[in-house]
Amino acid sequence: MWSAFFFYLFALLALGGGLLVITRRNAVHSALWLVVSLLGVAGEFLLLGAEFLFAVQIILYIGGVVLLILFVVMLVN
Repeated sequence: MWSAFFFYLFALLALGGGLLVITRRNAVHSALWLVVSLLGVAGEFLLLGAEFLFAVQIILYIGGVVLLILFVVMLVN
């Protein structure tokens, strides 16, 4: 019961965040919605029992890639 609830919650985060990434005009807002989408995918990995992929998703993608995108956006502006 709870696993199905969390599955749909994380799927909604991933899909909703992905949709908002491509529809926002502001690049900073788009990058922040990318964080939400990646957190949804990380939650799905955690539900699957893939703790290593969960940690890689958080550290590498959210910590590195999104930070790099935000740094470049702020530098260009």
